Amino acid sequence: MLTFPKMIILMTRKSVKSIQNILNEAEIYLSDLLNKDLKSVSNSAYTQARSKLKYEAFIELSGDIRDQFYKDDEYIKYKGFRLLGVDGSIITLPNNKEIQKEFGTTKVVTQYKDKNKEIVQARVSLLYDLLNNIILDAVITSKKRHEIKIVKDEHLKYFKEGDLIIFDRGYPSYEMFATIPTKCKADYLIRTRKDIYKKQLAPLLDESSPINDMIITLKPQTKAIKSLCLNNELPLEIKVRFVKVVLDNGEIEILATSVLDNKLLKTSDFEELYFQRWKIETCYEIIKNRLSLENFTGTTTLSIKQDFYATIFVSNIEAIVTYDLNEELKDKKNKTEQKYQQKVNKSISFNTIKNYSFKLFYLKDDSDIDKVLNEIYKLLRMNKVLIRPNRHYPRDINKNQTKNAIKSSNFQKRKKKIVF
Repeated sequence: MLTFPKMIILMTRKSVKSIQNILNEAEIYLSDLLNKDLKSVSNSAYTQARSKLKYEAFIELSGDIRDQFYKDDEYIKYKGFRLLGVDGSIITLPNNKEIQKEFGTTKVVTQYKDKNKEIVQARVSLLYDLLNNIILDAVITSKKRHEIKIVKDEHLKYFKEGDLIIFDRGYPSYEMFATIPTKCKADYLIRTRKDIYKKQLAPLLDESSPINDMIITLKPQTKAIKSLCLNNELPLEIKVRFVKVVLDNGEIEILATSVLDNKLLKTSDFEELYFQRWKIETCYEIIKNRLSLENFTGTTTLSIKQDFYATIFVSNIEAIVTYDLNEELKDKKNKTEQKYQQKVNKSISFNTIKNYSFKLFYLKDDSDIDKVLNEIYKLLRMNKVLIRPNRHYPRDINKNQTKNAIKSSNFQKRKKKIVF
């Protein structure tokens, strides 16, 4: 019988094995765990049961983990700020008419006309706690939907006072600069393009200039934004602080922020702060490769969304299970003379959580659950990795290689994973 807990667990256990093999193994395991003679479920029965499970179930479960984590306001902050990152990515979906209708198509053009084709891709966007590894919100939508619109329509409701949201250079605009502080009293840090506000930012763009931090007043430029301002939805002018950061290779980056107080955040803080945004890239690396996001287990719109939000759910479970252990390892580093800090090995932690998922869901006695958690913690303590800060790897690229060859090589070496 396919109960709700069983369906949830089965859908989070992605594997290269066939669905029927996964179902058979699950029934053998549960029969032993519950001391019952359970009959195996057919692939057809599983598919029919799955069609009745709303993908919103995984959103709600993931949200419960998020809310529980922040309940006591005891989590890692940076100078009093909760550091959040927002970024989008593109994923490729199964190609059929139903999914094309939901997400739209992308035309792939090659030098050989007979090889041109249309594929289905979706845009995903995450709102991610950079210091605590919690995904606050996740969206899968049409590739054509603009990232700024996703922020306004979806992520914005999770911003609150005390948050500093870090964005890459796809997001700077008067609308973003004005909306975040005005509507949710949060702050932002956004990498800007060098071709905007050129006149006002000339002192920062000049390599010989000693100026590296300035506040300027901005006004809306487009008719659409001016209309919002005239309707009192946004202010008619705003003050934005721009900070110059010089990277290790000498390249200049300009960061825009709503934190105007130099005592609250010093100019020297911003290089480290923007570097924290890299952790959302790491999060994408994990959910795409370690959790095999694009290894979809169905070919319907519902199954695509189920798989996507199930992956987010598993990511948040791993984050909350390993949080205390990682803090424990930090304390150990501070109390001893260890050269490098350690953290839980994510490859081991995700696999361990999947292996123990039936026990965690099916055991009802608190003492039994505590016993299982202790078993998990014991395994994770045995499998740690070192954190080596400021590591840089020179890119060894053959000049005779084409760009496509480099991309293909990188995909095979670093991207393509098989999940067991």
